[in-house]
Amino acid sequence: MTANRTHAEVRQHFNATPQKIFTAFAEERWVSRWLSPSADITLKVLQFDFRVGGAYQFAYHLPEGKTVTINGVYRKIEPPSKIVFSWIIEPSDEHAGILSEVTVTITPYGDGVELLICHEKLMRTDAIERHAQGWHGALEQLTALLETERKLK
Repeated sequence: MTANRTHAEVRQHFNATPQKIFTAFAEERWVSRWLSPSADITLKVLQFDFRVGGAYQFAYHLPEGKTVTINGVYRKIEPPSKIVFSWIIEPSDEHAGILSEVTVTITPYGDGVELLICHEKLMRTDAIERHAQGWHGALEQLTALLETERKLK
């Protein structure tokens, strides 16, 4: 995981097919099970229209009772290798109004894939760190979900 002045980057290797990782981002039933910064933060999908120009909205319920709402629009979808979407945190969160963009790149690597998440246009240092940590936590949850799925087969 690296961070610089305007973006956060997180890379992770998965023992999965590119299509499986792409599906984890492309289907609401998968997204709702892993896309949160930690296991104690629950995600409720309020809107999910996975197509170029389609919108999404997520509500993150924090343990202390606060809710953070995120919305955005899918800008590019190239199955099974790339997804680009805007990421806007709604008021009243401290990072509300930062119009950022997430690029997900899925590349075959060895017996699995390398997943790269580049979260750009984060103009505040605290936002860069928060999002880098959040993506890292989400990928830990995705790893655990894939392991559970593998064991059930």
